[in-house]
Amino acid sequence: MKSITCEIVEKGGLKLHVLTGSPAGLVAKAVLIEGARESILIDCFMTVADADELVAHIKSTGKPLRAVYITHGHPDHYGGLPAVHAAFPGAELLARQPVLDALVEWPAKKVHWADIYGDQLPRDMVMPGLLTGTHTEIDGHTLRFLDQPPAETVHATAFDLPDLRTFIAGDLLFNRSHLYMADTNNPVAWKKAIAAAKADVSYDFIIPGHGDAGGKEIIANTIEWLDFYESVAQPGVRFQDFAPKIYARFPGYALPLILWVTRGPGFGLCGAAEAGVPPEVLGG
Repeated sequence: MKSITCEIVEKGGLKLHVLTGSPAGLVAKAVLIEGARESILIDCFMTVADADELVAHIKSTGKPLRAVYITHGHPDHYGGLPAVHAAFPGAELLARQPVLDALVEWPAKKVHWADIYGDQLPRDMVMPGLLTGTHTEIDGHTLRFLDQPPAETVHATAFDLPDLRTFIAGDLLFNRSHLYMADTNNPVAWKKAIAAAKADVSYDFIIPGHGDAGGKEIIANTIEWLDFYESVAQPGVRFQDFAPKIYARFPGYALPLILWVTRGPGFGLCGAAEAGVPPEVLGG
C-alpha cells in the first residue's frame, strides 16, 4: 500500500504533481513540475519508504529529471536526496548556500531521530551543489528562486511560477497543520515574511510545506495560527500550558505532536505522556 499521495494540477501546459509524504514523514510536501520533455523536483521527503515511492512516481512519468531544489534544511524536506540521486544520477541537486550549511547538520539530525525512525533514515546524506541565479525556465515558464527572510527557519527558499500565479511556499506556509516554532520562535518575523511574499504576485494556487494545496485561504490560515500562538505562548509561558490551548483552538489540524516539542525539552527530560500530550495524539 502506498504511503504517499499525489494530486496533479495542470496549468499552462505544465503538470504540477503535488505529493504528500506519509504521517511518519510528517506529511511534508514535494512538488514535481512536469514539462513536455523533462521535470524539476522541489523537496524530496524524509523516510526511505517515502523516497522510494517518490522515485517510482517520477519514473512513471517517463520524463528525465533535470534538477532537484531543496527549500530548507529540515530533514522532512531533504532526507530523500540519496534515493533520488541514486535513481537519477544526471539530475542536479541544488540549494542556496545557507541551506547547504544547514544540511551539514545531518549527522546530528540522524542521531536525534534514530530511535524513532531507525533504518527508515538514509545512512549517508548526499550534499547538493550551490543554487545560483534568480530563476530557471521550463517549457517557456519562468521558475523563480525566492530567498526568504526568517520565518519557520532562518534560511529558506520558496519558488514560484509567476505567469501561472503559482507559489511553492515550502514551510513559509502551512494549511490546517500546526506550525513548527522551535527554530526561530518568532511569529512576528514569520508574519512579515508572509506579507512580503504575498505582496509580490497575486497567487491563486499555493502549495504549502504541509497541508493541502489551495488558494489564498492558506495565507489567512497560517496567519491566524501565528496570531493565536503569539497571544498564548508569550515568553515565560510553559509549553505544557499553551500547547493544549492551541490544540483545542485548531481541532483536526495535522502534526499536533509538534505543539509539545516546539518549545521545551522535546521529551528529553520526560516522556510524552508526562509532558501532557493527549492520548489521542499519541495514538492511544
